[in-house]
Amino acid sequence: MIDRSQKEGRHLRDLLTYLIIKAMIIKGNMDLNRLWRNTRDARKKNEKLLFEILRKNRDCAFGKAHHFDEIKSLEDYRRNVPLSVFSDYEEDIDRMINNNEEDRLFSAPLVGYARTSGSTGAVKYIPLTQSEVDIYTSNTLTIMMALADRYQREKHGHGLRPGRGMYGANSMEQFLPNGRLCSNIADVAALQLGFIYPYIINIPFKKLFKINEALPNYVNLRFALEDPNTSYIFAIFSSNLSEALNYLKQNWPILVEDIEKGTISEISMTDEATRAKLMKVIRPNPQRANELRKEFEKGFDDTIIRRIWPNMAVICTIGNGIFAPFTKDIRTYAGDVPIDYLIYGASEGLFATADALESEKRLLIVNSCFYEFIPQDDETKICTIDELEPGKEYEIIITNQAGLYRYHCGDVIKVDSYMNECPYILFSYRKGHLLSVTGEKTTEDHMTAVVERIREKAGCGNLNWAVSINTNEFPTRYILLLENDQGLDLREYSEFATEELKKENPRYADMFAYKLLGNMEIRNLKKGTNEEWKQLMISKGASLSQVKPVTVLDTEEKEQFFLSRVVSK
Repeated sequence: MIDRSQKEGRHLRDLLTYLIIKAMIIKGNMDLNRLWRNTRDARKKNEKLLFEILRKNRDCAFGKAHHFDEIKSLEDYRRNVPLSVFSDYEEDIDRMINNNEEDRLFSAPLVGYARTSGSTGAVKYIPLTQSEVDIYTSNTLTIMMALADRYQREKHGHGLRPGRGMYGANSMEQFLPNGRLCSNIADVAALQLGFIYPYIINIPFKKLFKINEALPNYVNLRFALEDPNTSYIFAIFSSNLSEALNYLKQNWPILVEDIEKGTISEISMTDEATRAKLMKVIRPNPQRANELRKEFEKGFDDTIIRRIWPNMAVICTIGNGIFAPFTKDIRTYAGDVPIDYLIYGASEGLFATADALESEKRLLIVNSCFYEFIPQDDETKICTIDELEPGKEYEIIITNQAGLYRYHCGDVIKVDSYMNECPYILFSYRKGHLLSVTGEKTTEDHMTAVVERIREKAGCGNLNWAVSINTNEFPTRYILLLENDQGLDLREYSEFATEELKKENPRYADMFAYKLLGNMEIRNLKKGTNEEWKQLMISKGASLSQVKPVTVLDTEEKEQFFLSRVVSK
């Protein structure tokens, strides 16, 4: 039985949710309008940002060493500051961490470090300033809410119905010995904005749950399911959300029983302190449990999300490129719920954001970093924001607001089109994740398309995949490792995969014709391999939101791990 004070508390929370979401929609529209305004005279505004960065940081050690106070033009900047990679900053960052010399690379206060996953080598610590965090918060949730509100008005004649959302990730909150947060930019934002979290997400606490406190899928779903007014889902990667929805399909009877009885089952994997914290706010809710049970018993089709959450307006997640198969899986639950493909960026900075729902292209964020681009068909040139050609690929070079100058991110983008002087871009591939042993430039997108056709032809569910290179034979061949939940033997599709890759990448077809590349070879991975890898990375300190699907076995560790789990069927 819910007493009067509890009812009043819930009414107050709902009122504050309404007011805060409305305010976030207003701010989101302001953020969108600023994003679009910055497309006019984009190069001029982007260079203005560069000189603001140089002015603010002229007195830091890096600024003095590179004579920032003498730089008057872009040509001066390029002359004084060479192109860089992470190793160029390691000594300075080490001194920042170990000696508290926090003015090595910039003069602004340090707010923490974005810790990379370490899945491609040694763990890296990327410094964060408040400006970097502000760019992140202004181009994620608020823009998502503004876009969802506009979409609802166009499609249904009414705006977004304010409600809390399901958060599809977890917090790490790792700290260095000196007390500095060293997790990811989302964790920094979460700590700063925690005071409004109980009103914008379903979990009624000011801090997110760490993975060692409770299973994120259980906790996130438990509170979201109990709230019939849940209006959005926010997950960093669509692979996280696909996993959560599949978890729901498998475990809904236990979740519903816990909601009905006000209990916490063992599948929650909560520690004692977390269980006690949860039990203070959990109450039996048989009415909502009965509603959910009726809908789940009807089956899991593409209407299930709207049936359990009638106000669901948007799913916000990075869901294109290598994540496209997981997005397709989400569609089997979500049907026509629109997707906001969110942002494109890295630990080093946020580069672009979607400015329309269901659009995979992102608009470059002019006020985030200063950008330079190296054409992949002529790496002797360096272009600015207004010199790019639609259809061409460029490596992106950034100067951010946290001490990275003319920095090789390692990403290659493809220019889709322009809004005024500002490009819409698509992530193409990561330099280290390009399959090109003969120069044929097979990308992750090529291989993703091939795997999807194998999935359709074999009639199986979602496939996790990774590629290795067999150089012990001539001609060289790619080994495609496939993991499927049904345990099907997919080796018979090797020749089919080869033919499909020829269609996707004509350069591959040419190299095959010249006998420089041989037939692809498919090998089966045992069920659960990718989950094991994810848990291994988390045990080494990676955040759940940072562990991306492995697609290229580009380190010895990955080679040993995945190839040791090849099975005959």
